[in-house]
Amino acid sequence: MKRTWRFWLALWAGKIITMGLLVTGKKGTTLPGKIANWIDPQIMRHLSVAYTDGIIMVTGTNGKTTTANLLASILRQAGKVFAFNQAGANLVTGITGALIQNTGWNGLSQASLALLEVDEATVPKFCEQVSPSLAIVTNFFRDQLDRYGELDTTVRMVKGSLPKETVLVLNADDPLVAQFGTNHNQAIYYGVERTPDSQGDSQETREARFCPGCGTALDYTLFHYGQLGIFKCSGCGFHRPEPEILAKDVHLDEGLMLFQVDEVAFRIALQGYYNLYNALAALTAARELGFKDKVIEKGLRVFIPQAGRMERFSLPEGDITLTLVKNPTGFDQVIQTMIGVDRPLGILIGINDLAADGRDISWLWDVNFERLGTHEARIQKVVCTGLRAEDIALRLKYAGVSVEKLILEHSLTGALKMLTGSRAEGEAWFILPTYTLLFPLREIVEDRQKSAGLSNSGAKERGEEARA
Repeated sequence: MKRTWRFWLALWAGKIITMGLLVTGKKGTTLPGKIANWIDPQIMRHLSVAYTDGIIMVTGTNGKTTTANLLASILRQAGKVFAFNQAGANLVTGITGALIQNTGWNGLSQASLALLEVDEATVPKFCEQVSPSLAIVTNFFRDQLDRYGELDTTVRMVKGSLPKETVLVLNADDPLVAQFGTNHNQAIYYGVERTPDSQGDSQETREARFCPGCGTALDYTLFHYGQLGIFKCSGCGFHRPEPEILAKDVHLDEGLMLFQVDEVAFRIALQGYYNLYNALAALTAARELGFKDKVIEKGLRVFIPQAGRMERFSLPEGDITLTLVKNPTGFDQVIQTMIGVDRPLGILIGINDLAADGRDISWLWDVNFERLGTHEARIQKVVCTGLRAEDIALRLKYAGVSVEKLILEHSLTGALKMLTGSRAEGEAWFILPTYTLLFPLREIVEDRQKSAGLSNSGAKERGEEARA
């Protein structure tokens, strides 16, 4: 494809803005990408042709960032150089900015492989200009209805946008994702045999009660979480595909998640069985790319979680786990993880309703906070903060958490002080913010950690283990 004057102007403008941001100590790929796309709306198409080893796309509702970073860890262990929107800027502007960063002033790419996290609503625009060689689809859940609309619309958009020649890496246990392999040229499935939390029945919110093919109610023999499990349609025969990559013997051991695939043992330093799917997606993609299990195993083992993905910090008062919450199913899994710790709990929940969080917070009533209510004796306190602090406090009251244990504090610094001001013996602390509160709270926690001369406990432990 011939590069026009618009392309060169867009590229150079993007690189100048990127340099300016770096000089001023700011990070970000969104502004350079925004300006570049304004100058040349086809710039992604021009930049993408340089990646002769392929472009890997990661999309879905939950787990995109963690999956992409797990795969990136494997690629680094394999010695690969690749373009990557690691900061998680997964809209057109952020993706363009990441590609510009990897492109020289002469228009030549610094890598032949790209790994790109793509927001599910952005997939149609992305695939108009870029043909990914491999696409990982994690799962589909309701998320920000005011932005995405109904879930079936999102699923239909993504499915209809993926090129036929793209190799699909699909979650076999999610019927909304598994259907993507029907009539597609090549699909590889990953799944889970069972986890310690798997059940024969489920009262959780499920997005796929009915067959995506004929509309008949799906029959399940096992639920892992949400609609993920072993399913079959009695109407048309649609069923959970047999996974090429199947996780067995899944269990936790001293903060590590262990599992086996084809008799090979793997482990990741992530809490929550939902993160198992992220690891399997990365593992499946890595095998498809031709990497050996030894490289994949080390890449998963040394992985350090990204900001706010079950990230652990050390403070003088004790350790804190920080994790993003953004929709009912994800929140349910975080609650399940907290309950599974089997210790007294101190919790800080921050809810905002800005555009990036989703204006509609009615989803809070779909979260199974009643689980916290049934373990109310273990809860020492719940600090509620953010623009909608009162809303989350009200929801928790109706879920059975004692009003005496609910604390309202709109100041983020004050909220952290309320959480860490006192600690019961063995008490585990969790901070659960929505997106626009994630980084402000993380900065406060990180500053306190640094001022105390401490380091991230999880990162330190994994770094020592990797060197051993």
